Amino acid sequence: MAEISNIGTEHAKQWKASALLGASIIAGSLVIVAPASAKVIDVPAQPGNAPPPVQQPITPSYNSQQMKEMQQQINTLQNELNQMTAGLASQSSSGSAGIPMHGFWDVGYRINSQGASDLANPNVGNPKGFFQGSLSFYLTPHFGDRVLALAEPNFEVDQLDGTVGVDIERLQVGYAFSDAATLWMGRFHTPFGYWNTAYHHGAQLQTTVLRPRFLDFEDLGGIVPTHMVGLWSTGKVRTGQSKFTYDVYVGNGPKINDVNATVAPVPVNPTDYQTGGLDPNIAGDDNHSAMVGFNLGYDFSGMLDGLRLAVHWMNGDVNAYGIPPTTISSDLKANTLSTTNLNMGGGSVVYLSNYWEILGEYYGFNDKDKATDLKYKSRAGYLQAGVSLGSWTPYVRAERTILDQNDNYFNSQANGQSYARQVLGVRYNINPKACLKLEVMNSSFKEELGRTALDYRSMNLQYAIGF
Repeated sequence: MAEISNIGTEHAKQWKASALLGASIIAGSLVIVAPASAKVIDVPAQPGNAPPPVQQPITPSYNSQQMKEMQQQINTLQNELNQMTAGLASQSSSGSAGIPMHGFWDVGYRINSQGASDLANPNVGNPKGFFQGSLSFYLTPHFGDRVLALAEPNFEVDQLDGTVGVDIERLQVGYAFSDAATLWMGRFHTPFGYWNTAYHHGAQLQTTVLRPRFLDFEDLGGIVPTHMVGLWSTGKVRTGQSKFTYDVYVGNGPKINDVNATVAPVPVNPTDYQTGGLDPNIAGDDNHSAMVGFNLGYDFSGMLDGLRLAVHWMNGDVNAYGIPPTTISSDLKANTLSTTNLNMGGGSVVYLSNYWEILGEYYGFNDKDKATDLKYKSRAGYLQAGVSLGSWTPYVRAERTILDQNDNYFNSQANGQSYARQVLGVRYNINPKACLKLEVMNSSFKEELGRTALDYRSMNLQYAIGF
């Protein structure tokens, strides 16, 4: 739309310049032609053989003041024409006027049945009342046909203390060799599964109010590395109307910061609960062990148009670091509590049509403790279905995680608790760029080592827009 607007603006300017040029020519012609087109009066012939008198032109009644005013008007038209021409030439040489920018923001209201003394973890936010969501900008500067760039600065509110944080969620540059190969470098959304690449930080993009809890972004308590800094190659290869898609990536693996190393088997007070959270290591890899992975998919056509099947895999080492002591040590490894080889694989099934939206993803974990070589298995997944009824889209979702608490990767994270959740909601599209969503949920958290059981119900109302 921005390109169409720019083209329309340039055409309008060119038309105005042509009009001004035409007006200048006409006005100049009037000044030049006026004396030459003076009115001539024919004198009747005199009687006899005397020759007729010489015909005398009558000069038009233009005085010097009128001529001066007309010349000033011509000069004004000429100056404006010169400015318009210079502006068009400047735009033509630059090829673009400014940086294309889009964005998203949301606000809302939420309530839940969770009492003040029923916290499964006081270090995990679950507030009530009106809330300010995130404000995310989406910048795509243009550098040519093949050079690509994307920046996504995001302003979001901390769920525990309400402070506003600023983060550059994506900052990537790429080169498109062809449809079959585009190479990106920088910070990007890790291309596993479907949700993490289809729905970014703009709530207006996704049908639901909330993402599946285990797929939340790191700074919101997510338990898998949704962001990465590194290299990412992506592309698609057509086979008739269908196509294969692929994503292959390598980059900094995450680390787990601020881990409470003294969690009690049965928590009693806030200091007994886990506090650790994922950090995507955007300044450099802490353990010099790269995270690698792929996501391979197939998009069907014909009778199965809209169906996509994919498999994904990720592997790399993740260090967990304890809460820093009062005297900060220059040696980060002095606070290393554990190192886990994260080995995650699974698949996704997606069906999108004019009416149906069906999404399902499975994540299996076969992690290894690098100190003992012991392996621990866990799993997570969700299934969501919605149907479009004009401007309304009712939907349901079920999500569940079963996380082995003997796995240091999960027991070091505040949100690494097994849970089940059921979601029922409806979305109303006010227009293509604005929507209202109402969502009710039932959440059940399992009692585990260092975790307390909790069941509660909640409601979320959200107003989200994109621009």
